[in-house]
Amino acid sequence: MASAKPAVTAPEEEGPALGPLTLTLPDGAPSAWVGQRGNYVDTLSGVWGMDKLVIAVGGGGTILRSEDGGINWTRQASPKDAWLRCIWGSGPDDIYVVGGNAIMHSTDAGITWTPQKVPITGTFFMAVWGSGRDDVYVVGGDGNILNTTDGGKTWKQDPSGVVGTLYDVWGSGADDIYVVGQASRDGAPIVLQSKIGGHLWAKLPVDTLDAPLRQIAGATVDHLYAVSAKGTVYESNDRAATWKSIGSFGDELLGLRVVGKGDLYVIGRNQQFQHTTDGGKNWKDELDWPHGAAALQGIWGKGKTELFLVGEGTLEDGQKGSLVRRR
Repeated sequence: MASAKPAVTAPEEEGPALGPLTLTLPDGAPSAWVGQRGNYVDTLSGVWGMDKLVIAVGGGGTILRSEDGGINWTRQASPKDAWLRCIWGSGPDDIYVVGGNAIMHSTDAGITWTPQKVPITGTFFMAVWGSGRDDVYVVGGDGNILNTTDGGKTWKQDPSGVVGTLYDVWGSGADDIYVVGQASRDGAPIVLQSKIGGHLWAKLPVDTLDAPLRQIAGATVDHLYAVSAKGTVYESNDRAATWKSIGSFGDELLGLRVVGKGDLYVIGRNQQFQHTTDGGKNWKDELDWPHGAAALQGIWGKGKTELFLVGEGTLEDGQKGSLVRRR
């Protein structure tokens, strides 16, 4: 069913210069998209929040922080000039950011960041997730899986048994964790599962997948969702043993937000942003940007309607970062 596509309201003609106060987004009406697409920052890749705290991360060590639900944003000092890919926290006093060969931890709601001592070098970390502050996983290149059980004081390397890039990690709890990625040798999909806290990872069948998965998340332990490099949205009802397609959009999909069983958003290249509330029977294009073909790279939200999207810039040459929100 065709529907009108809401425009994003840009608060400024040009992005403000980098500095302590990075940008202010208008507090738009409920269901209206507002945002900033400007040269104020490199591409943004990850976003996470809790209550009124929202943090977005991206290229060049960028960390943007809001204390008022995404209206006013401040650029925080980063000790690592790396492409920051993902952010996750168990609470405002326990937040991790990963990217490049960096894992950083904040205990003061994202104001300051401390690099972690990791047992490997030269690996690009892609994603972070935990079941709690004493059970956190980081995945990335060369098949690496790192785990901390003491709040980031020490990290150990878990043997994954695969060689390739691991793009995402998610679990329904400490004893049911999934990792997805792509093999280095032939580009084949990789899906790993651990049922005993990451100490033993098993390869799962991938014959029902059309391409490597880029992100995985679940509504319940028996309702998993994932998106692929070929633009397919998948659902699994048997803990990732088999997958069925519930949508396909042609462009590589890079992220998803699962609101509940059958209710999820997916994002990706060429400004793909799709939403279904009926398990993929019907999809709605939620956002239409007026120029360019941005890759949306990160999504986070709370409740059924409040969302934040981050990605590449779209309006003019030289504009690099995008950050939009809807309440």
